[in-house]
Amino acid sequence: MKNLVESLKEVHFQVKIIELGGLRLVVKEYGREPGVLKWAFIKASTLPFQMYPFEMSPFNRLAREVKAFKSLRGFMTPRVILVDYRNILLVREFVNGSNDPQILDQRVGELGLAFSVVHNQGFSLGDSKVDNIVFNPETEKWFIIDGEQVVESATPQTMIWDLLLFLSSYLLLTIERSPRKLLDFRRRMLLFLNSYLENIGARKDLSNAARTSQVKLISSLMLPYPYSRVFLETIRASSS
Repeated sequence: MKNLVESLKEVHFQVKIIELGGLRLVVKEYGREPGVLKWAFIKASTLPFQMYPFEMSPFNRLAREVKAFKSLRGFMTPRVILVDYRNILLVREFVNGSNDPQILDQRVGELGLAFSVVHNQGFSLGDSKVDNIVFNPETEKWFIIDGEQVVESATPQTMIWDLLLFLSSYLLLTIERSPRKLLDFRRRMLLFLNSYLENIGARKDLSNAARTSQVKLISSLMLPYPYSRVFLETIRASSS
């Protein structure tokens, strides 16, 4: 599953930053080939697990993102400036923020709460990797800056997918930037999960899903042992 996680970390060649009238804006072109190929690979890679309904169509990804930025709660979202359905592009405000490991380490419990609000609202993020979540120091709020795979039909499987992808990308970021903190990763993972589970309404459904062979397998592929075991045991115990 490492190839899948790494592909989700790749730079989006469909995104560029421009300055207009002193404002920094993000222009996203959904029909550009790298973005289409990325999601084609990811959908093919995850199809055997049937964990998440990834969307490949550029138009549908644009529609998902527009709805997400207008409707999501739990995280702040960028202000949409322009939507061009003919050319399948979106212009939004640039969010000044960071996902530096030190900030994540200090505020990971806040992120657990934010994920629970999203899921309680009935949404799943899909592309919930760390790169898509930034902390804005001016507002002291967390922003989601990519919503093209957000769905409004969350299931226990899609919720677990969101948690696994966030944690696996957080783990990779820790290894890359501050490997000494690996010794403390289990504690931080539990801070995130416990904050999430204290506030989520679907604990029993999540606990049941965490017992399925489907979730056991994808957990072991996305999180190395013993983190995968800790993840499953924590989710399963939440309904007791």
